[in-house]
Amino acid sequence: MTAAPKKRRNLQSDRKARLHQLYSSDDVIKLYDISRNTLTNWIADGLTVIDAEPRLFRGSDLNAFHGRRRKAAGKPLGQFLVSCFGCKRSHSLLEGDISISPGRTDRVFRVSRTCPDTGARANRFVCSEELGALQRLRETTPGSETPD
Repeated sequence: MTAAPKKRRNLQSDRKARLHQLYSSDDVIKLYDISRNTLTNWIADGLTVIDAEPRLFRGSDLNAFHGRRRKAAGKPLGQFLVSCFGCKRSHSLLEGDISISPGRTDRVFRVSRTCPDTGARANRFVCSEELGALQRLRETTPGSETPD
């Protein structure tokens, strides 16, 4: 199962803006070295704006917004998922061909899968118990060749 495509984003520091300072749109663009479209997208994603003309932003709101974005980007993968660094999406180890190779110790294994979109290898290190569970699930999960 392939997750929805993620936009590639460059995460900003969550301590770059001064907490008690007000920033205009031009100040925010200069501070973070971004374009006007990026600022508009940030506002659409939930960046709080003070209702004034020109648009003003609190430094504490800027830092909180970037803190939330960093936290959301760092969510761990689910079980039996690998992340492709080429397309920035996660792919299931239960589908497609996988390769299993031993890791540095006898209880750790590297499970890898080729990304169907980019052809890059996505790796995940698993313990022997997880590997056993993965192999059991792959054997019991009906594939596309099962007649309906």
